[in-house]
Amino acid sequence: MLQVSSSRDSHTHAGRPLRIAFLDCSGWDFHVLTPDAAPLGGSQSAACYLARALAAQGHPVFFFTAISAPGIYANVQCLSLAGLTQAALAALKPDVCVCILAAGTGARLRQLLGPAVRLVLWTQHASDQPGVETLRDPAEQAAYDAFALVSAWQSAGFQTAFGIPPQRIAILRNAAAPAFLDLFPPPAPILERKTTPPVLAYTSTPFRGLSLLLDAFPRIRAAIPGTTLRVYSDMRVYRTAPDQEQAEYGALYERCRQTPGVDYIGSLAQPELAQALRDVSLLAYPNIFAETSCIAVLEAMAAGCRIVTSRFGALPETTAGFADLVDMPVRDNGYLKEDDYLNLFVAAVVGALNQMQSDPAAVEARLRKQVSFMNDAYNWPLRARQWADWLR
Repeated sequence: MLQVSSSRDSHTHAGRPLRIAFLDCSGWDFHVLTPDAAPLGGSQSAACYLARALAAQGHPVFFFTAISAPGIYANVQCLSLAGLTQAALAALKPDVCVCILAAGTGARLRQLLGPAVRLVLWTQHASDQPGVETLRDPAEQAAYDAFALVSAWQSAGFQTAFGIPPQRIAILRNAAAPAFLDLFPPPAPILERKTTPPVLAYTSTPFRGLSLLLDAFPRIRAAIPGTTLRVYSDMRVYRTAPDQEQAEYGALYERCRQTPGVDYIGSLAQPELAQALRDVSLLAYPNIFAETSCIAVLEAMAAGCRIVTSRFGALPETTAGFADLVDMPVRDNGYLKEDDYLNLFVAAVVGALNQMQSDPAAVEARLRKQVSFMNDAYNWPLRARQWADWLR
């Protein structure tokens, strides 16, 4: 059950649907069906899927963004932030308002909402990110009744950095997008769908490890001839301006195009990516940006891919024992020993690919267990029920 601050009364709402408002202040124009049609950031995509699942379970849901075409999408009332006034909120009568990703608007929203409506910050930022820096302000922090976070690793960081007591935090994990679930219904074998020679994929944003993967890939391809790499990565998910993206990452994308065996594709809408990952053998993710959850890994797990990634941030939690995790040797100054790390990463990828050839029965069993785990435990209808139980 949601814990609230002592200055406001608790509400149980037992026996009736909850009226839930989501607010995204990114300035992006999107609604809850956008992830089905275009690349979109992980936090925003997660909010879309959760809102849809809550609405499907009978809860009135209101979704505020910088939308240019307000309307009802998937039974969710999608509204413009431009109309976010005290009168408009009073007319909707929300029980709970959930702020997506960034802090900084809590104190103002508390004034708009009044004392009766509970205010939750649902963020996937780590505690060192600028988007949550305003939580150091006691007034901003006190404006929220509770904080919905996505991993124990993230929660520990918030407790240490901001002094938020654990009873004000709930860990409500992400889930895989619907398009990634039930791709391999039993008894359909998983490995038979995977391409030979093997295909690797990178599906995260470029700054989280793509350059390191390009350093590693020629060695992987030399060890397993014919191996190819598909790179589904760009900054469109964050609506970055094309000229800015070209200035920051154009050289990296060109390096992808010039590296033998690498197919640079860019980001895709999630239904397209789900189908693309069905024949991918392994997600190769030499992560160097501490993830609080990692939806890219969840998607690949659901799509029956072996996972090789770093033992870093919340990735051990997210992968739940199914990944090959690579240790990250660091120097005395805290910087990564890149050569040592690359040696470990290449060995892990090559070892995983060799096992897929030498012991397919064991790998098939492992992948079946992984896919079943994702289908059963990492779906948005389940998360919606967990959210509703918590919010009550």
